Amino acid sequence: MKKYVYKAYDTLFIELFQKEKERISTHVPHILAIEHVGSTAVPGLGGKGIIDIAIGTEKSSIEGVSKELVRLGYEFRANGSTEDRLFFRIDLPDPKEPVRRYHVHLTVHQSSIWKELVGFRDYLAAHPDEMRQYAEMKKSAASSANDDGEAYRKLKDPFIAKIIKSI
Repeated sequence: MKKYVYKAYDTLFIELFQKEKERISTHVPHILAIEHVGSTAVPGLGGKGIIDIAIGTEKSSIEGVSKELVRLGYEFRANGSTEDRLFFRIDLPDPKEPVRRYHVHLTVHQSSIWKELVGFRDYLAAHPDEMRQYAEMKKSAASSANDDGEAYRKLKDPFIAKIIKSI
């Protein structure tokens, strides 16, 4: 199965996010905010079809929230994490595919990482021309990266950095 593919936007993404947000909110205390981010959060923008979720909490609650996410079945991924953002993933049953991947980005609420995740989503949603450019770039990157994640990200990074500078 190819990981780096381009799939059309589907309104189902909103429903899937809401369902997982509810599950997380019910079981994980000390969360200040949960936002749908990434390509599936921008109407009309296609991508890999992964549901990206940003979770914001107090710095003192990061470890506890992290443990609760693992209890919910999320796998902590040290190689996808940074000093300011912990990264988790899970594959869940899906109505249209055998499974759907979900990514959680756990960070301090209102930190610079939080503002980038939410700001990038909001910028693309408010600027349809740039959203279409990004969609075309993602299609091209998925095609030319030959399932190499580093190559895929390298092709997208300059565009992302340009947008983040403007938010």
